[in-house]
Amino acid sequence: MGDAALPRVPTIAVLPFATPTADAADEYFAEGMAEDVADRLAGVPAVHVVPFGSSLALSGGTLTPVETAERLEATVVLTGTAGRFGTTMRVTAALLDAGGASVWSGQFDRPFADLFAMQTEIARAAAAACDVAISEAAAAVIERRPTAVMEAYDLYLQGRQPARELLRRQQDSARALFEQAIAADPGLAEAHAALAVTYGLLFQYWDSSHANVAAADAESRTAVELAPDLATAHVARGLALSHAQEYDAAITALERALVLRPRSFDAHYHLARTYRARGQMAEAAVAFERACSLRPEDFAVRTLLASVYISLGRADDARTMQQQAQVLATEHLERHPDDTRALYLGAVALSSLGDGSRARQWAKRAVAMEPDDSAVLYNVACVYALLGLHDSALDCLEQAVASGFGHWDWLRTDSDLDGLREHPRFTVLFPAGAP
Repeated sequence: MGDAALPRVPTIAVLPFATPTADAADEYFAEGMAEDVADRLAGVPAVHVVPFGSSLALSGGTLTPVETAERLEATVVLTGTAGRFGTTMRVTAALLDAGGASVWSGQFDRPFADLFAMQTEIARAAAAACDVAISEAAAAVIERRPTAVMEAYDLYLQGRQPARELLRRQQDSARALFEQAIAADPGLAEAHAALAVTYGLLFQYWDSSHANVAAADAESRTAVELAPDLATAHVARGLALSHAQEYDAAITALERALVLRPRSFDAHYHLARTYRARGQMAEAAVAFERACSLRPEDFAVRTLLASVYISLGRADDARTMQQQAQVLATEHLERHPDDTRALYLGAVALSSLGDGSRARQWAKRAVAMEPDDSAVLYNVACVYALLGLHDSALDCLEQAVASGFGHWDWLRTDSDLDGLREHPRFTVLFPAGAP
C-alpha cells in the first residue's frame, strides 16, 4: 500500500483490463475479469463502484486512466491486464489515486480453475488499500463462487460481450452462448439471468412473440430460485414481468434488486422503463434521473428521460437532456464510430434540438449499417417523426414491424411518435385495440 491519501468513502472505477496479446479473442476474458472484480467490489457498502458500463463506454479513446477517473467522478481507479494461456491465466492489477499515484498493485499467475479466488483476492486487496472494512455480508459477495464448472463460466463470459450490443445478431450470439453455459452447468444462476435478459431484449426490439416472454419468465424464475441474493437475477425477473405486463410484480422485483444493490444502474433503468410502459411518467422521471446520476456519460438514458419530460409538459428540462445527450453521443462516436445506437439516439436528440440536417445524416448512417434491424428502424422512425417527415417515419415503422417489432406498451407512451398518431397509416399499423 502506498502513501496516497484516500477519501473516507472512495468511489472506485474499475477500467476494462487490457489484453497482453494482440489477439482480439482474449478481449472477452480481460473485459470479463474487470467486470467481475467491479461486481465483487460493488457488494461492499463502504465503497461506491462506478457502473462498469460507464468505464467500458469511455474505453477505446485517448483518455488516460486518471482522465477517465475524473470523467467518471471516481476518486480511485483500478486498471490491469488479463490473459489466458491454455489452462493458466496471468492478471496484473494496479490501484491508482486521483492523481495517478500507486496505492496498490499485484500480479497473479494462476490456473483458470482459480479464477474466482483470484477475483476475490484482487477485490479484497483493493478494499484493504482503500482502508475499507469488509463486513460478513460483504464477504459473502466478494467470495461468491458461481460455479465449479469452469467451462460453463467461460461460455458465460463469452456471451456477455455480444450481449452488450443492441443488435439482433449480437443478441442471438449471446443467447446461444448462455444456453451452452447452462447446458454445461444448469446451476449457473448468472447465465440464467443473462439469458432471461436476452429473451426480454429479443421481445422488446426484434421478436415480440409470446415465446420470448415465456422464456424470459422461466429463465428469470430459475435465476432467482438458484441465487435469491443475486441482484442481477431480480433485475432479469423484473424485466420479464414487465414484458408480461405484470407491472406490480415487476416493480417489486426491481425494488428487491435495489435493496441488494442500491447503486445498480440496470435496476433503476428498467424500473424507469417499467413505469413509463405503465404510463406513470412522474415515477419514470425519478428513476431515469437516478440512472443518469449513476452513469453520467450515458447518452441513451438522457434521450429517454427527455421523452418522459415531454410527456410531463417539462419542455425546458427535456431540451436540457437532449442537449446533454447530443454532446455525449458525439463524444461516444469519436471512440466508437460504428455504434448504431449512438447514431440513432444522437439523431433523436438532434431532431429535438432542431438540427434536422445532421439528424437525417446520422439516421441514414445507422440504417445503412443495419438496414433490417427493427431496433434501428423504430428509432429512426422516431427521428423522422420529430422532424415532421411523417411518410418516412411510417415507412420505417412498417419495416420495423415487418422485422419483428411489436413492443406495444412502449409505443403507446412514446412521445416521439405523437405527431403520427392520427395518421391513417399509423392507425392501420397500430390499431387502438391492439394488445
